[in-house]
Amino acid sequence: MSEDQPGEPKQRKGRRFYMIMTGVGLSVGVAVASSIAFATWTTDGSGTASDQALTAQAVTLDAVATPTADLYPGGQGAAQFTVTNPNPYPVQLTSISFTTVTSGNEANCPATNLTVAATIDLSASPISVPANGQSGTESVPGAFTLSASAPDGCQGVVFTVDATATGTQSS
Repeated sequence: MSEDQPGEPKQRKGRRFYMIMTGVGLSVGVAVASSIAFATWTTDGSGTASDQALTAQAVTLDAVATPTADLYPGGQGAAQFTVTNPNPYPVQLTSISFTTVTSGNEANCPATNLTVAATIDLSASPISVPANGQSGTESVPGAFTLSASAPDGCQGVVFTVDATATGTQSS
């Protein structure tokens, strides 16, 4: 029996072989190309890394240039100031203490007419200052007392008092 079918040209048989070989060659070529595409190298490594904690900067308290007048003979007044925070994180002031008093008119109203509270605890209502920012005008009531015997020369006098605040970083 002949493999050739009647009326079937022999060229077709050769073409079929060529198409099969082309398909196999194409498959092998794709497989090789795929292997090349995924032939990247990987690596692992180890070593060290570092960082450093910054050093906290002191906040600055500045007296208000024109404070609200609330002192009178025998009465208490508020410490009025702004706070500047140069740190990259917010802070909360939890206490403030006062020391040296300076009178804006020492001749007519000596600084001895003003008594200051030694330390005021602000922990129940801390003063918050934003990171790299400044507070608005802060007011701490009851910080100062004007003498009951203050002379008339104390009217309108601005007292400046050295202050030290304590606080912590807040979240």
